[in-house]
Amino acid sequence: MPRNAAGSSKKATKDPNAPKRPLSAFFLFSQDERPDIKKKTPSMSVGDISKEIGARWKKVSDDVKKRYEQKAAVEKQKYEVRLSEYKKSSGSGSPAKASAKGSAKAAPSKKSPKKPVGKKSAKSKSSDEDNDDDDEEDEDED
Repeated sequence: MPRNAAGSSKKATKDPNAPKRPLSAFFLFSQDERPDIKKKTPSMSVGDISKEIGARWKKVSDDVKKRYEQKAAVEKQKYEVRLSEYKKSSGSGSPAKASAKGSAKAAPSKKSPKKPVGKKSAKSKSSDEDNDDDDEEDEDED
């Protein structure tokens, strides 16, 4: 993930008017196969359906894969045309940059402060150590 000048990796906000990226060949295949699987086994979970689709994709012939890859290539070309039109109409993409700047200022106030991960264990260690020290003193007194 690209980092900004400060070195942190904050996610840039997307312009809602920007064209959506095209689906890959696998996802086009998935759209066709999912209804069939759901019809045959309606009780199957989402994860299990995805596993089944993945297994079917591995087993499918090269001819079928090529058809989906061609569909994906056509969708990608359409996307590139829409993207170039979008970039021309929006100029230098200033709406996305302006919204990113605005959200960057608002983001820290929305986030709750994170608790350090190691502090709790450090406290419990120190209290255990205190208890150990007390035990040692008690042993010395005996």
